[in-house]
Order: sequence, then C-alpha cells, then structure tokens
Amino acid sequence: MTVGSVFSNGGGTIEEVNLAEVLEELFMVLTDKEKEVIVKRFSLDSKPRQTLESIGRKFSVTRERVRQIEKIALGKLKRTAKNTKLNLANGLATAMIRANGGIMLEEEVISGVLNKIAKPGEVDRYIISLALSVNEDLSQNNKVNLYHTFWHLKGISLSDIEKVLKVAKSELKEKKDTIAEMKLVRDVQSVLKEKGDNFTEEFIGAALKVDKMMKSIDSGYGLMSWRHVNPKSIRDKAYIVLKRTSRPLHFIEIANKITEAGFDKKIVTVQAVHNELIRCNKFVLVGRGLYALSEWGYSEGTVADIIESILEKKGQMTKKEIIESVLKQRQVKKGTISLNLQKKPCFVRVGRATYELDKSKN
Repeated sequence: MTVGSVFSNGGGTIEEVNLAEVLEELFMVLTDKEKEVIVKRFSLDSKPRQTLESIGRKFSVTRERVRQIEKIALGKLKRTAKNTKLNLANGLATAMIRANGGIMLEEEVISGVLNKIAKPGEVDRYIISLALSVNEDLSQNNKVNLYHTFWHLKGISLSDIEKVLKVAKSELKEKKDTIAEMKLVRDVQSVLKEKGDNFTEEFIGAALKVDKMMKSIDSGYGLMSWRHVNPKSIRDKAYIVLKRTSRPLHFIEIANKITEAGFDKKIVTVQAVHNELIRCNKFVLVGRGLYALSEWGYSEGTVADIIESILEKKGQMTKKEIIESVLKQRQVKKGTISLNLQKKPCFVRVGRATYELDKSKN
C-alpha cells in the first residue's frame, strides 16, 4: 500500500473525514466508564492527559484497575475501528511509516495525517493518537526514558533499532564532534553490513531521530551531553552562534541570534550576553563591541599588545606588514594601528617605514 492509495476508498476520502463524528460512532461500543477513561487518557476533552492514579481516585479504584479498563476499551475500539472511517487515518499513518523506513516519531505521524484533512478539528491530533493505539499494523515504543515517542511497523524489531543507535553513538563518541546526517547514516550502514545486518538508509535515518541521547543540529547529529549540541548556559549559546556564523559579531547581534535560534524558552538580555563574553576566555574582543572565538587564532589584548606580540615573533617588519598582521587579529581602522606604532616608545623605527621591538623602552 502506498501513501497515495489510502487517500480514498469506497467509504470516503481522508480529506473529507470528520474525526470527531467518527469518534462518537466508535464510542458506541464502550461503556460510560470505558469512554471516560479513554477520553481522559488521550486528552479527548482538550485537557491535559490524566494519570492512571488520578482517574482511579475519581472512580475509587486502583491504578491497575484503570489500566485494565483502558486495555479492554482499546481492544473493543481496535476490533471496531477497521469498519469505520478511522481506518482511513490509520491506513495513511501506516503507509507514511512504511515509506519512512518503518519507523516514525509520533508527532511527525500526527502532523502528516492532519495535513491531509481539509478542516482539522481542535481535538483531531488526540483522536489520531488514539487511532494509532488501535492500529493493528503498528507498535509503539515503551522505553520513554530512552526514546522519543515513536511508532514502528510490527515487523520491525526493536533490537534492530537499538543496533543502529549503538553504532551511531559509538561513531559520534569516536569523532567527538557532530557528523552530517547522511554521512552518519552511511557510516552506520557500513559498520552493520560488515556484521551481517543489511539496513536501508531510510530505516537508519528514521532510527536516529528517536534516541533522546542524540540531537540533530545544523552541522549534523551530535550527543546531547555535548554543550555545543545541547547548550546549557548563555556562554554555550554564544559559542554556538559564533561557531555557526564563522566570523566576529557585535555583542548585540550575538544576543539577537541566541534569541532567534530558540535553544530553549529562556529569555536572554543583551547585558547578560555581554557580561559572559567579557568574562570567558573563549571569546576575544576584536573591535568596538565585536567578539570572536579565541580558537580562531585571535589573541587577547589591545592593538598595541597585538603589535608587540607580532614584532616579538617576527622581528623587523614594514609598516604595511604590521598593519596586515594586526588586521588578521582585530577589526580596526588602519589609522588606529599607525597611531599605536607612533605613540609607544618600544616600537622603534629602524628604516623607511620599518619597525622592530625594543622592550627596554617599554
């Protein structure tokens, strides 16, 4: 079955389906208590999902009894769903997951189905979540502490997904930096092929998305434990912003880019960013309000300090050579460099526009 083949059948089209009406029809097979449990467990009342304990308190029963009620209700819905228009949504979801290598994050599945419905209702995403739970072709992962919520075809083994993730994390740890998605996919595919496992690129690429220990950023996949992948502080975020742009930025622009990047919901102020740039030796002031990364080869200090360092390393230099060398370290006007050459006694002119360092005159 292809994605295109599930848009319509004799019972209508996915674009036209009204999931709320389908749900009411489906709920006719449930008792009042079963219906209430399903509504509260799947947020079908547009309220936060309730725990087994909170529902149990209302009914004066144990959490285990609520689990049993939920299991019985889902069994009834599973037997009934295939004869309702909910099967259109489930058919589309299954086809999408199959086309995606057999694995897909729940949020991506729900968004994909919603995008095909002409007029999605307020609770449709929760109805689709329920539909997935009664889809006989799919299984949901239950290791929520390790993985993002995802669905996979029943023919897919969780141990195969774990094989992919184990190799991917090993590759990242060995490199100690991010790896572009397709390169990582092919590296993992190659390693596993040597061990006798033949997995498609689609399967491996889909598997990478589910692990909570990994994250995809602009430069590729990295480990969540790395600060340049999962920044914790303003300092980390400023570092990532500069690394991405690969050029010095004004501290106000750095603050703006941190906000635009949306690393998290924390609000950053320009002053807080500027304070971190001043305090941390990862950053170097290279112009008026302009900061660069020290790892790019920039040195700390004033323009005069830079000139002194250059002359100490290279000996006699022409004014032109000094200016060119300083401009690699600082974004300043040529006149500023000339002025510093003239005003410090330790910069001794020894020929026509030629200088050397005399530390005794400091």
